[in-house]
Amino acid sequence: MLLAACGGGTRSQSGNDVGEPQFATGDIDRNATLRWTQQTTPTSFDPMTSQSELDMAWLVPVYDRLTMVDESGAPEPMLATSWELAPDGSALIMKLRAGITFSDGNPVDAEAVKANLDRYMTNERSRLKNDILMIASVDVVDPATVKINLKGPGGALPNVLASRVGMMVSPAAFNNPDLDQKPVGAGAMVLSSARPDTQYTYTRRADYWDDDAYRVKTLDVVVNNGSGVVNLLRTNELDLGGLLGPPAKEAEAAGIKLFRSDAISGARILLNPARSELGSKEVRQAFSLAIDRDALSEVAFNGDCRKTVQPFPEGHFAHSATVDAERDDWGWTRNVAKAKELLAQAGLPNGFDMDMLVPATPSNETRASLYQQNLAEVGIRVNLRVVDVVQARIMFGQGEGDSYAGDGGSYTDPSIFTAQHYLKDGAQNPGDLTDPLLTDLVNKAAEPIDVTERSALYDKVFARAFELGPVHVYVCNHTLPSGYLDDVVGLGEFTGAAGNDGLRSAAKVKTS
Repeated sequence: MLLAACGGGTRSQSGNDVGEPQFATGDIDRNATLRWTQQTTPTSFDPMTSQSELDMAWLVPVYDRLTMVDESGAPEPMLATSWELAPDGSALIMKLRAGITFSDGNPVDAEAVKANLDRYMTNERSRLKNDILMIASVDVVDPATVKINLKGPGGALPNVLASRVGMMVSPAAFNNPDLDQKPVGAGAMVLSSARPDTQYTYTRRADYWDDDAYRVKTLDVVVNNGSGVVNLLRTNELDLGGLLGPPAKEAEAAGIKLFRSDAISGARILLNPARSELGSKEVRQAFSLAIDRDALSEVAFNGDCRKTVQPFPEGHFAHSATVDAERDDWGWTRNVAKAKELLAQAGLPNGFDMDMLVPATPSNETRASLYQQNLAEVGIRVNLRVVDVVQARIMFGQGEGDSYAGDGGSYTDPSIFTAQHYLKDGAQNPGDLTDPLLTDLVNKAAEPIDVTERSALYDKVFARAFELGPVHVYVCNHTLPSGYLDDVVGLGEFTGAAGNDGLRSAAKVKTS
C-alpha cells in the first residue's frame, strides 16, 4: 500500500533526514487539516463489497476493526480488548471495548459484531466470505462478549479480524443504497465530502474513544497518480504525499525532509497458470529468474524497495527461512542462463508470448516496461495492457489476463494471503494452482493462536508453495520514503499491516 507520507515547501527547508525523523515540538493543533495523496481510488466504501485490500487506506479512518496488528504481524486490541480460544478449539471468545458507538450514534456491542460477521458470511454480494470460512456461527453472550463458533482453524482469527472483514459497519446502515459511497463506521473519522476519483474529505468525530488517534480536525485526501507531487509539496499544497521511486530523489534534491519506513507491501507480479504457457512450474520459475530485482529497485524505486522472492518481509512471523535458503533458485540473483534452460526443459526453447495487465500509474508503467525488457532477454515476449487501476485488479481476478503487475500487501494475516493465492477458487489464484498437501498445510497453519507456533507452520506452507511453483513473483518490499512539513509530527509512529494505520498517530503542531 502506497501510504508513504511526504512533505515539503517553505515550512520544510531545514534539511533532509533519512532514518529517524526529527519532529518539531509544540502543542498539537487539534483544529488542523492534514493533506495527503493516494494513487489509487477506493473500489467501495463498504468493506463487504470492497474488491481489494488496497482499499484499507481509505477505509481505516472510518471503520475501526475488532483488532489491529503490529509490525511483526502479532494482533493487538482495537474494538476487542481481549480474546481467547476455547480449550477444545471450538470457539473464539472476544471481549469488547465498553461505551463505543458508530458515527450514527448506535452502540458497538455484541449484537452489532454478530450482525456484521453474519453479513460478511452470508450476503450474496460479500467479497469476504473466503476470509472467514472457519466461522460456523456467532453468538451473543452478553452486550460486551461475543462467541465466534468455529468449523475450521480459529487461531488466525485475531489477525484476520484486523482486515476488512473485521471492520464494523453500523447495522442500521446495512441497507443504505449509498453505503459504498457514504460509510457509517466506528472509526475516528466521518467521510464528510467526496468528489469521486478526485478528492475525499474526512472529519474527526468529537466522541471517538482514542484521543491519541487522528489528532487533526480534517483529513483531505487527493487522488494523484504520482505526477507533480514534489511541486505540490514545494508550494505547500500538500502536507503529505507519496514519493515512491525517482520522485524521492527529486524531493531530496529540493531540500524536502525525508525518512523511510519499512512496509509489508511490495512490488509483485501475479501469474495465471491457466493461461498462455504459465501452467508449467519451470516456466513460472524462469519468469522469476528473469527479473532483475536489483536494477528494478534502483530504477523504479530509487533504491527504496528491498529485493525479495517471498510475500512477507524479514521480521514478520510468516517470513520463511526455507524459502530464503533457496532464494537464488527464484531470482534473488538474476540468472538469465538458468531461465533459458528451464524454458527449454518446458519445451519452449524459443520462448513464448503472453500479456500483462498493468495498473495505469507512472510507477506501475515504469516497472512494467522493465519487466518487459528483462523477460524479452530470456525469450518471454510480453504485451503490456495498461488499464484503469481498479479494473486491472478485477480483470485479473476474473481470469482475463495472463499476469498482473502492480503493488500488493500481504494482508493482516498470512491465512488470508494463502487462502487467496494457494487454495482453489482463491481470489488471486484464477488458475486454481494447489494440491492436497498445500491445502492441508494452509489449514493447519491457521489453527494455533500462538504466533511462534504459527511461524514454524508458515515456513512449511511457503516451502510447499515454492516447491509447486507459486502463482506470484515477488520483486521487492517497499521501504517507503516519507517526508514531512516542519509542523507535521507523529509519522515515525506508524503501525499496522502494510502501513494501513500509518496516519493514525499523525498530527500537526501549532506554529503561532
